[in-house]
Amino acid sequence: MKQEVNSPTLTEWLDSQAQGRKLATRQLQVLGVLRSQPRLASYGSVSDIAAAASSNASTVTRTAQTLGFKGWAEFQFELRSRFLASLSAVEIAAEHNGHVSSPAQASLTTDRSNLAHLERTVDPGVVRAVAEGIAGARQTLIIAAGSYAIPGKALEHNAIIAGYDVRLLDADVAALTNAVARVTPDDLVIAISLWRVYDSTVRAVDIAHQLGARIVTITDTASSPVAAHALHKIVVPAESAGFFPSLTGAVAAVQAVAVELASLDSERSTRSIAASERTWDQMRIMHPRPSA
Repeated sequence: MKQEVNSPTLTEWLDSQAQGRKLATRQLQVLGVLRSQPRLASYGSVSDIAAAASSNASTVTRTAQTLGFKGWAEFQFELRSRFLASLSAVEIAAEHNGHVSSPAQASLTTDRSNLAHLERTVDPGVVRAVAEGIAGARQTLIIAAGSYAIPGKALEHNAIIAGYDVRLLDADVAALTNAVARVTPDDLVIAISLWRVYDSTVRAVDIAHQLGARIVTITDTASSPVAAHALHKIVVPAESAGFFPSLTGAVAAVQAVAVELASLDSERSTRSIAASERTWDQMRIMHPRPSA
């Protein structure tokens, strides 16, 4: 059964961001719109927010910066992730129903935008640091429940072929518990979690951190509960045209990590890939390739 962590409400988060910061009167008006009209704040343009607050675009941008963000785009990305996480699956479905003529096309368009956003915002240095963490660890455990296990499985599969000890822990909570109980400071734990967070993932990450393991997270918001102890965070867009989060950004991120990992020690990776391919042939797993 799905257990989820109770995160702060959108209003509570906004209040916590504003606490201790000096906002001008017009900025407080903008904050009032953000608190009272979360959907507009999540999807509206700077000019939309400015009009609702009887202000101007520059004040909206300065408000986002005063709240600790580089600008409106970065702030809205975080706010929209929290807005979607606050909705039930039924409410998310209602948000999308009737708004598009082709749901399939809307899904593809949304994922294209997600990939463009990830390409603009991802830090290649962080991706390389995650790959180096996997390469230097005694073992790497990937904690990912539900559909979040899909990018986890891709990373596990490719990292093993490249010659590294990586294991996905997904559906079996007992196996997750037993594995986490044995982590050491020489281990790396990667938590993958988007939108609504599984409580089992948060608890497992907390325990792993207490035991000294290094933590990496792939999530859609830097302030996710699973990222509280993260040494490195890869933040991916997860908005979809349906009632479920898009996994496209997370899959692209783990593919980038896998490519980086394989490049760290190309000789090791080549030997491991060749060994895997020989074994595949012996096991007759793959359909025979056509001759040249």
